[in-house]
Amino acid sequence: MQSNSLVKLTGVVLAGGKSQRMGSDKAALQWQGSSLLKSRLSLLEETLNNECYVSGNYPEFRHIEDSSESKGPLSGILSCLQTLNQRFCLFIPVDMPLLNMQVLDVIINQHQTEPGNYYFSDSVFPIIVEANAKNLSCLTDVLSLPVAKQRSIKAFLNLIQATEIKIPKELAPAMVNTNTPEQWQHIQDKVGES
Repeated sequence: MQSNSLVKLTGVVLAGGKSQRMGSDKAALQWQGSSLLKSRLSLLEETLNNECYVSGNYPEFRHIEDSSESKGPLSGILSCLQTLNQRFCLFIPVDMPLLNMQVLDVIINQHQTEPGNYYFSDSVFPIIVEANAKNLSCLTDVLSLPVAKQRSIKAFLNLIQATEIKIPKELAPAMVNTNTPEQWQHIQDKVGES
């Protein structure tokens, strides 16, 4: 691990979704001996060397409940930015089981060099967003758009002029997310978990 403990970042695992396509709570899926949520939270805590949060209703963890008006991960990000005022937040989704410290180091090191809002070009997540009035206003604007397809993470990141960074080719396989039972099974087969 690099000297990431020097970075003033608060880690958040986005886990408040409905998991409709998966058919069961993605956070509860078993991954390498624990729940996927616990695995992703441990990754963040080890990488950042501090306590992190879960976005969603998970009282067994240090959590921030999503806003009542659920509009996907944007609702969770909104609640976190409102709660974690004036901090930079590193958000990862619960459904990226292969995400690792090397990938997180890429975005963290970029933030160390020049603090700001960042995302990966090919995957969007993980993202770093500052919890400030401007970003909150932009997020509220995106959430108020009338068409659901317009209310996207990418639209929010574009509005706040977040900096796009490339993931090194050798780390790209870690950027896979799992939304369906078939995708989950594929990942398990790939790493010998099934």
